[in-house]
Amino acid sequence: MTYIYERQRWTDVSEEGFRLLSEGKVQEFNSWRMKNLTVKLDFTGKDLSGKNVSGAYLNGLVADRTNFSRANLAGTNLVQASLNGANFECADLTGTLLMYAEMKEARLANANLTKTNLMWANLQGTDLTGCRMSQTVFVEANLQNAKVTGADKAGAYLKYAKLDGTTWFEQVAGKH
Repeated sequence: MTYIYERQRWTDVSEEGFRLLSEGKVQEFNSWRMKNLTVKLDFTGKDLSGKNVSGAYLNGLVADRTNFSRANLAGTNLVQASLNGANFECADLTGTLLMYAEMKEARLANANLTKTNLMWANLQGTDLTGCRMSQTVFVEANLQNAKVTGADKAGAYLKYAKLDGTTWFEQVAGKH
């Protein structure tokens, strides 16, 4: 019985955090988060599309298949987050921390990844078409089979990144 009670309590606490963010109360959320650091936030399948959650402390978040399309996530901490299959299409991820994030099959088409840190992130099969990647860090990131067509890759840092199955280094027709 204790396990069921604890799980329900954590679910209720996680819902409180989601409510604060969905209402755009990022500062209140961050204060709340600092008091609830042991709670595993689970926003799986939720909708934060078009929301401003810039600067939120979302490290360790579970948000598989969550909709973040057109959201402002600039400067957000998503270190060690589980974001498999999440939708970040046209989102602003400028300066976002995504180290060690699990992002298999995530959709980031046309997202702004300028100065985003994706060190050790798992981006297998991720759609990065049309992304801006100026000063984006992909050190030791797994980009196997990621789609990068039309992405502005100038200035991206790739040291030891896994690029098998990508077209990362193919030249655009007409450019040499």
